[in-house]
Amino acid sequence: METDPDIVSEHDLLNEEEEHRGARLPVFLFPTGRGNRGKTLFTRWVVEDARNAGREVIVADGDCTNQTLSAYFPDASSPSSADQLTVTKWFEKLIETQIKSRKSLIVDFGAGDRTLKHAAYDLSLDTFLSHHEIRPVAIHFVGPDPDDLAYMQSFETGSLFAPAATIIVYNQFAIPPHVPPSAAFADSVAESAVIQQILHRNGEIVAMPTLGCSHEIERRRLGFIDAADGQTNGDLPPLGLIDRQRVRLWQAEMKSRFSNVTSWLP
Repeated sequence: METDPDIVSEHDLLNEEEEHRGARLPVFLFPTGRGNRGKTLFTRWVVEDARNAGREVIVADGDCTNQTLSAYFPDASSPSSADQLTVTKWFEKLIETQIKSRKSLIVDFGAGDRTLKHAAYDLSLDTFLSHHEIRPVAIHFVGPDPDDLAYMQSFETGSLFAPAATIIVYNQFAIPPHVPPSAAFADSVAESAVIQQILHRNGEIVAMPTLGCSHEIERRRLGFIDAADGQTNGDLPPLGLIDRQRVRLWQAEMKSRFSNVTSWLP
């Protein structure tokens, strides 16, 4: 397969700059997906993992109806109202802050929000961020339901927001227990033109493991490291020893499965 020369040059430009600096570039990470596909769980993990390693990340919670990230990260930025003009100005200010501060940025919008799509169209966002030595990254969370691909397609159509660094995350939690992950996703990979388009430009597919006790961590509003260390919030007891081990193993598995795209993450 031939590769689009424009994509190669953008990708290589960022890689060359990264190699010159001797460190990963700041990342603009934008997760998309329908509800219950693991988007918020991943976001919490990647921010916590980056900050635990000493990498600074700006967390932006743009979901005006359900600001989950703000409950875990008190420093998360959010718009002052759900008015579209207010949200747009807030988002544009975030981008300028990232460029000036050279910190990675992860933005979580609610399902159906069109703020990034408008910005991508108005600003040619991929090119704009790359010009300022920020790596744009799209990460799409899907299950085996073909309707999940509609979110992905809406960003890929006309290369609206289709950076060279694009990750498709298959959430194993969304698969029926009796169905092997390879079987659940095989048809969608083989038959989906949008997935093939992403793979053609060297995008990556990652299968995200299930964390069986995630609901207990959410009840306590804990970070994963704190949960594994036996901390708690409120009147709820700490996780039991077995669940703490599950959290540790899940964290290690997440690092392993996302190891091929480490430079695309904050």
